[in-house]
Amino acid sequence: MGAAAEATQIADKEPALTDPDDRHPVIIPPKPHQRPRQQRAHDTKAKILKAAARSFSIDGYAATSMNDIVAEAASTKGAVYFHFDSKEAIARELINHWLTALREIRQSTDESAIPAIEQLAAFFNGSAALIADDALARAGLRLTTEAGLDTAPPAFRKWMELVSRLVDTAIADGQLPASAAQRLAVNLCAGFIGAIQVIQVLGDPGDFASRIDDLVNAYLISDA
Repeated sequence: MGAAAEATQIADKEPALTDPDDRHPVIIPPKPHQRPRQQRAHDTKAKILKAAARSFSIDGYAATSMNDIVAEAASTKGAVYFHFDSKEAIARELINHWLTALREIRQSTDESAIPAIEQLAAFFNGSAALIADDALARAGLRLTTEAGLDTAPPAFRKWMELVSRLVDTAIADGQLPASAAQRLAVNLCAGFIGAIQVIQVLGDPGDFASRIDDLVNAYLISDA
């Protein structure tokens, strides 16, 4: 047997991915342009959510189809249905994103140790900043007002509950009158949504945070 043939035979017998001494596994790093499958799946899901958020925000839930989302995401039906089995599943994800962000804002204001009425203003200011910067949160907020979506009313109530707790604390601390409990939370949430819709219709967002600040202060001053 020639030297080349013998070397080939020995190479064929050697286990793959081992060093010449057959003692330690050899780790072959991925090529620089390759990404792990998990990361690619994460990126694809994020792209789908962003596309759905754009469609829901512009056209609404009822007028948006899964085909619209596929086209907006420049993806395939297979990729979209791999991550979400329905349009409602995508909507739930966006609503959960909105509610999770609200809870984080609420926790942050609670940890600030400022008076409850100031926490209330800070909560809505933080929510305004979120809406201005986060397209997924904007879509999630809009979806909480969609009559044809079963998960919308419970999500809206959860938002109002967060606000109501702050209102109740402010009342207990003597910062707001007891009569505020019946209307303030729903009026603030409804006013917040109304401000966003008006801005979208006019196409002139301006300083959205300042507008929400004016809205909240108007309610708080009138009830103080």
